[in-house]
Amino acid sequence: MLTERFIALALLAVSVVLLARFAPGAIRGWRIYAGTGERRQQDAVGRAPATPPGVADRIALLTEAGYHRIGETSLMLPGGERFAWIVAADDGDSYAILAGGLSGTPLTGIYTAWPDGTWLGTMHPIGTPADRRSLQVRIVATTLADAVTTHRAGVARLRSVHGTPRQVRTMTDMLAHDADYRARFGGSRLRPLTARIVMPAVLAAGAVLLSLSLLLVTPP
Repeated sequence: MLTERFIALALLAVSVVLLARFAPGAIRGWRIYAGTGERRQQDAVGRAPATPPGVADRIALLTEAGYHRIGETSLMLPGGERFAWIVAADDGDSYAILAGGLSGTPLTGIYTAWPDGTWLGTMHPIGTPADRRSLQVRIVATTLADAVTTHRAGVARLRSVHGTPRQVRTMTDMLAHDADYRARFGGSRLRPLTARIVMPAVLAAGAVLLSLSLLLVTPP
């Protein structure tokens, strides 16, 4: 019985260490996921930090591609406030959210919406694709210029079916779009990522319970 008890103790020690490692991220990820449908970006014009280099270079590239800057937003997350920089297409057909300029991966999302509820998104350089009737999201891992080209091709394709996109020319327009997107798709878009973050902690917690059960049934 000593061998079985030693194995149970070793399993308990390892699972407790793993649970301590994965639990904080899992809790944070779940809190972000749980509040996505209600959480809204806020206008942060005049309050956002200075444009970091990781954002400024993307704004310059998008300006050459026919976009212009319209403002900044903030979003309160469990880990703190996050800022993003917003540009809109000169023709009003799309807008882009630029994040990750202060730390982390420099993410850019380009979006277009139609009056009938159809959405098109193009993410660069990473993201989660989608192919639904009302939501199509493409991931372009090469260059931001390629992402713009891909998005415009998608807009042209969907325009023939859904008509003229909803126009985005001001921060008020962008915030209305963002609220609509989050209400429609926010939780479902985060679900796969949240599952990947939460599952290791769930498995570690299960291992803790299993090792405790083995200790209870194994004589000392």
